[in-house]
Amino acid sequence: MKASMQQPARIDPALVGRDLGEWTMVPAWLTVPLAVAAGVVLVWYFVRLGHAEVPVARRWMRRVSIALLLAAAVPLVRALSFVHPHEDRAGWAFAWSIVLLATVACAVLALVDFAMTARSGLREYRELRRETLGGKKRADG
Repeated sequence: MKASMQQPARIDPALVGRDLGEWTMVPAWLTVPLAVAAGVVLVWYFVRLGHAEVPVARRWMRRVSIALLLAAAVPLVRALSFVHPHEDRAGWAFAWSIVLLATVACAVLALVDFAMTARSGLREYRELRRETLGGKKRADG
């Protein structure tokens, strides 16, 4: 389509007359394939977590994180490539809010997962030390 035939951008009425500056969107040909590739890797990891060597509590937490990431991929691609903040401020803000909420939730789940893993590692370390150096099992450990 020629530049002269393109429709002018529909600026949000609340922004008309303001100096908005330049705003660059990420092309969809880049974001969509990257999101699909990331989704495939996340689904592979989700399935891989089903193996017996992964503790049940950590498996559950990691699968919830993966589900959050997969759900946040759609609003992320939408916010990066399809919703222009000068045309649809509410849609753009909503998409980024969903992405931010999923990011914070995943960070909290990662911290809890880390704490569980560290606690398990300390427990294994104490048991190994007890077996190696000898000694009695403590009542509180």
